[in-house]
Amino acid sequence: MAINDQVYNRRELEKTFGFSQAVMAGDYLFISGCVSWGMDGNPLYPGDWDKQVETVYADIDATLKVHGLDAGDIVKETIFCRDMDSLIAANPKRMEYYRYVAPPASTWIQISRLVHPDLLLEVEVTAYRNR
Repeated sequence: MAINDQVYNRRELEKTFGFSQAVMAGDYLFISGCVSWGMDGNPLYPGDWDKQVETVYADIDATLKVHGLDAGDIVKETIFCRDMDSLIAANPKRMEYYRYVAPPASTWIQISRLVHPDLLLEVEVTAYRNR
């Protein structure tokens, strides 16, 4: 089990659901799957792939920054999506996030659903503090 000061919760609902937004383990930061939802847990931008991609990576970025990290520290990314063709079409939005760094190792998986029907993708990442 993670030590409390290694655990980060961005939203109160994470505690309600029983997970942490991120856990620091040594030099690694494991960020739970991020989706396009507001601080209240309501989905943002239903049906809009580009906006959901932007929102997800903004959430990831905010969590990285709390831990003194940035996009260049991400070593592994896993994307769960509801429609692979739509994710491929929205990939330029994803690549805007990685525009100044080499993209990480990545796995893309199409699934039938996420925690809410208005959510189109979920992205989890692992970052490494190499400092």
